[in-house]
Amino acid sequence: MLFHIDFLVRQLGNRYSSKIILPNGVLFPHKVWNKKKGSSGDFIINNFNKQEELPMHAVIPYYNLNAEQKKGIISANQKLYKKASKKEKTLILKDLQAVTGYSRKYIIYLLNLHNKTITRKGNIILKADITKTAASKRGRKRIYTKDIARILFRLWKISGGISSKHLKAFIVENYDVLWNYPELKDVPEEKRELIKQISHATIDRLLKPYRDRYNEGCIPFPIRKRKRKSAHLVKGQIDIQLWKEKQSEEPGYIEVDLVEHNGGNSKGEFIYTLCGVDVKTYWVFLRPLKNKARVWTIEALDDIINSSPFTVYHIHSDNGSEFVNIHLLEYCRERGIRFTRSREHVSNDNPHVENRNMVVVRRYVGYARYDTEKELKVLKELYYYIELRHNFFIPTMRLITKEKVGKKYKRVYETKTPYQRVIEDPSVPELIKEALMEFKKKLDIVKINKTIVKLYNQLEKTHRKKEVNP
Repeated sequence: MLFHIDFLVRQLGNRYSSKIILPNGVLFPHKVWNKKKGSSGDFIINNFNKQEELPMHAVIPYYNLNAEQKKGIISANQKLYKKASKKEKTLILKDLQAVTGYSRKYIIYLLNLHNKTITRKGNIILKADITKTAASKRGRKRIYTKDIARILFRLWKISGGISSKHLKAFIVENYDVLWNYPELKDVPEEKRELIKQISHATIDRLLKPYRDRYNEGCIPFPIRKRKRKSAHLVKGQIDIQLWKEKQSEEPGYIEVDLVEHNGGNSKGEFIYTLCGVDVKTYWVFLRPLKNKARVWTIEALDDIINSSPFTVYHIHSDNGSEFVNIHLLEYCRERGIRFTRSREHVSNDNPHVENRNMVVVRRYVGYARYDTEKELKVLKELYYYIELRHNFFIPTMRLITKEKVGKKYKRVYETKTPYQRVIEDPSVPELIKEALMEFKKKLDIVKINKTIVKLYNQLEKTHRKKEVNP
């Protein structure tokens, strides 16, 4: 190990005044040093003169040294440390600590351990050397070497970049044919046998470094990978709002969610229901969507905002891609609507609409698969009457106060229809209130209920016909 003075002085690191010896015989006196050129071409520093008072500062960055070099520096200073006085030992330890980055106690341990002799039974003398590593490596020999990994990599390319489990079956199935490839003809028989008996977990481990840095263009068959969408970038622009942070002093705070009508099979296209609920009044909005493309989602939200009896100033959704996208974010920004989202996998951040999904959607249309234009048309009409029924006639319970009394909670609820809450709210304009009151006078709950039953039966009939004649 050779350390050159010009290298040491040039580096940036911990600064100190040194009195230590480097492994090739370089001595740093604590106060001053003189130099003479040795036979090896390295500067040897010696001839310490206590009368001179010229301070010397050298810089050695310990993060540029490996463990072997650090222990080499410590072993070279062991004799100097043993002969030094208590004050000089303090300086040496301080300098070694700065050079190596080791703790003070560990350096003392290494200095005391180096060259220590131990006599065992049978007159066996052992001498400690901190610069030496273990004489032999423990553990069994590696069976699958780098050569095997390279062969596996070739086989993986031939297979078209399939998974390890598939590659294992591919090798077994095509074992006799694979070795006819020009790049595999020279593989020895013993290595072929090893590859035949290798497990898929070992294949994964050996191919990992190749897969990490492999250029996909070299694979003989095109592999389509789903490009990662920029949803994670959009999420950073949408604030997260917890359920306990919701403060709706006036109507216009809308929670939205999508309900799937896939019948338990998510393949292909099917109809969704966009359900929206006002947090203050519990006013319900229902819009069926052909699919969850942004065109239909934004169109439904636009219809909700335009038909709402109050001004919508806030939209809150879950983390579905139908809502968390740049198009809806820009739509809300253009209209001055605040857009927030729930925490991932926390449905309690969207509690009102999650409750309405069951009450106003599933209880009426069930869990069947709807994916035709006829079903979409029936759902549009059905949802119109469901909205009338629940917004004007069906009361909902809204929590007013929650107080802990002893070990229990005492809750006080307000039971009113959404229509009543809108009429009583002072922020809603009087013209809208008058229009709502006039509109309600024309409504008949009995006729609405009969129409809902009729449309529900029509939806069932359309669904059965589709199953008989797909």
